Amino acid sequence: MKTTSIKTLAALFSLGLLGLYGVIVACADMDWGYDYDTNFTPEVYVDKSYAPLFFAPYEVFYDIVFEDKYVTRFNDDITADWKTYLEGKVPDTQLSSMLLNDAKATGINDLYTAVQKKQPLPAAYSALNAQDEKVRSFIEFLYYAKAIETASTTALGWDYDGQQSNPANALVTAQVEKRYAETKDTFLKNRYWFQTMKGYFYGIDKQKAVTFFDKTKASVTQNVLYYRALGYVAGAYYRRKDYATSNYLFSIVFDKCAPLRTVTAYNFHPQEQKDFNASLALAKTPDEKAALWALLGFYADEKTAIREIYKLNPASPHLDYLATRLVNKAEVKLNQEEFKSATDYRRMLKEKADNDALQLATTLANEGKTAKPYLWNLTAGYLNVLAANNAAATTFFDKAEKTAPKSTLASQQLRLLKFINTLSALERVDASTETKLLADIEWLCITLPKGEQGAFRYHHALSWSRRYLSSLYRTQANTVMAEVFQRDARYYQTGANLDAMRNFLTKPDKSPWERMTANLYDVTLSDIYEYQGVTSAYAGKMDAAIAFLEQSDKGKDVLLLGNPFNGKIKDCHDCDHNATQKVKYTKLTFLKKLKEMLTYIEMNQDVYNNSMLVANAYYNMSFFGNARVFYYGNIGNQYGNTIDPFYQSQLLGNGLARQYYQKALDASTTPEQKAKCVYMLTKCERNDFYTARYHSKPDFYGDTDVDFKAWEGFRKLKGEYSNTAYYKDVIKECGYFRKYLKME
Repeated sequence: MKTTSIKTLAALFSLGLLGLYGVIVACADMDWGYDYDTNFTPEVYVDKSYAPLFFAPYEVFYDIVFEDKYVTRFNDDITADWKTYLEGKVPDTQLSSMLLNDAKATGINDLYTAVQKKQPLPAAYSALNAQDEKVRSFIEFLYYAKAIETASTTALGWDYDGQQSNPANALVTAQVEKRYAETKDTFLKNRYWFQTMKGYFYGIDKQKAVTFFDKTKASVTQNVLYYRALGYVAGAYYRRKDYATSNYLFSIVFDKCAPLRTVTAYNFHPQEQKDFNASLALAKTPDEKAALWALLGFYADEKTAIREIYKLNPASPHLDYLATRLVNKAEVKLNQEEFKSATDYRRMLKEKADNDALQLATTLANEGKTAKPYLWNLTAGYLNVLAANNAAATTFFDKAEKTAPKSTLASQQLRLLKFINTLSALERVDASTETKLLADIEWLCITLPKGEQGAFRYHHALSWSRRYLSSLYRTQANTVMAEVFQRDARYYQTGANLDAMRNFLTKPDKSPWERMTANLYDVTLSDIYEYQGVTSAYAGKMDAAIAFLEQSDKGKDVLLLGNPFNGKIKDCHDCDHNATQKVKYTKLTFLKKLKEMLTYIEMNQDVYNNSMLVANAYYNMSFFGNARVFYYGNIGNQYGNTIDPFYQSQLLGNGLARQYYQKALDASTTPEQKAKCVYMLTKCERNDFYTARYHSKPDFYGDTDVDFKAWEGFRKLKGEYSNTAYYKDVIKECGYFRKYLKME
């Protein structure tokens, strides 16, 4: 370990807390989770007091993000202890309020005064028996505790480097210490002792906390209050910049008091390597040294920590949480790697596996000296999976299964890792392997997502297994199964693929594997018919488009948001969507109406009006129109501003719209009609320009640097139709055209 490594980690951890917290909060609505990165669930094996120390690549502490329970951590314990002591003499609700709310809110000072002066109790406490010794002692204790509490509950944590703005009152602390010395009741004496420690720690001179602790520690029971007080002592040493002693004492609290593990981990910061070495020198027992290594393993190198702890005490419980960090770190690194084929994936594992971690886990698993051999067998097994050593992994998993906990979570974890091992060993898929994999794939991909799985991490395995199976089928030229397990945006761009998938989904005699995969695939026959109908419409094949959409629920159910036959001077989708619509068109009824107008044109009936309506329909079907919903679908998946190159000619092109606007112009009989046709053709001209200049570029995100161009249609509109009412409407509504006029 380099000399600066500990100092650097400590500094980054301390200074980065607030910044990182801001990032996490800002991203709180994102669908992030540990199970999207890992398959190994640490909750299966480790005491919950270690949970915040699990590997959490996006957070300071696993699950809780940062330490925030300085004030409230022991509320339940405090209430339970006093409830036992008072033997029901204070009602539960009132007891909780008196203990956990501030003195002003609860009127503790008035209550204490009434007891001291033997006056009637305040109305809120009139039911209490102030003559009872325990009740009276409780009220007296609260009076002093609340006074000290004003100093101890105003800060987010222990500020060792700065000075408190409201230190505990030294006189009150002295009075509390006097009561500690005089009280014979062991329960009260213990609590007055702790309040004295708290008063000195939150006072101006924190060294008094050290002095008082050293003077009294031999006579104090080593319970939770004792270790909380020892944490204060550690904080006082930190304030004096005696980091070696501070970190040594924090490690004792970490080891002996499970509820304070997060607090001690947060405050454990060796500034230099020499500080950590000095802390080790202070440690008196192997367990104390193991605790120091356990904390350092959280910050720095868990592999070194595991080795050192194992030499000191192979049965140390600290090894368990470090094992989970070892595995989670290794798998996150590998799980972030992309692969194109199963062969590529296995080669990547061989090249990038953490062989040092693998050797360490294998050694501990084989020696069998740890407190939880099944955890280390599982760890060694999974790290062998991640090194493409599938036979060795099977051996370790078999050993783990014999001693694994009899719980649902443990059973799920073992099943998942064994499945990953089985699948990652496959180089091809045939009917036999499909039968072998069927139950696990159904469980992972269909059963688990339907229920609430709590801590169990399976999402990464779900996505990885589908990607891996898809790569195997793709290598075997089974394009249907490759697509079923991992969608390819280009798959339906090939007619043969579309026909093959439609044939598969309609196949009557599917095998159990095929029935499962058809159920798993998120594209339905309805989606396929919708896609065929939409693409046929853009190709001008209206009869085929209608026939396909009649077979799709999407064609009958999906409503267009605006009237697709409207043609406006200004494109305003929201305006069109909010406008009153006498007729609500579905994709199918829209095409049927469009077909009707096309038929009228062929029959030479009202050619101008029908051509304008048809042209408007084709315009609104495009990216630029108000009926984008027409091309939205599960297969095309063109929802945003960036259109896939394959679909650009359909969705960005205005060729059919231009054709029918021109037909309307040819059939027009008045200047007003001609002016409108010329303007609508100009909009198509504008769209073609922006498509070529921006939309067809791979880096287009909706912003442009061109806000004016003198289109040919603008010149014609001004030169030939300036006397029309429509011309005046264009000037009124189109700022683009007004700018053109000013620059001419």
